[in-house]
Amino acid sequence: MALGWLIRFLVAAVLVRMAWKFFSGLLEGAAERPRVAPKQGVMLARDPVCGTYVDRTRAVSARGGGEVHYFCSEDCRAAYRQARRGSAARA
Repeated sequence: MALGWLIRFLVAAVLVRMAWKFFSGLLEGAAERPRVAPKQGVMLARDPVCGTYVDRTRAVSARGGGEVHYFCSEDCRAAYRQARRGSAARA
């Protein structure tokens, strides 16, 4: 008989604990600040030498062939210019 009451008490305690966690989660979620929408994305350009995507406003650039090329570093821009000079000398 005492074992039956103990089991009922434990089941009731577990149910109360589950209800408490559920309602406290609801209140915490309701009190949380609304999420801010992400900022507008930026256009990326692909470095023609190494293939890295770079932000056009921060990239190193060079004009060639009537278009602007964007590079991740001075080294990539120098390699690109060297390759263009080499191909122009062969032609």
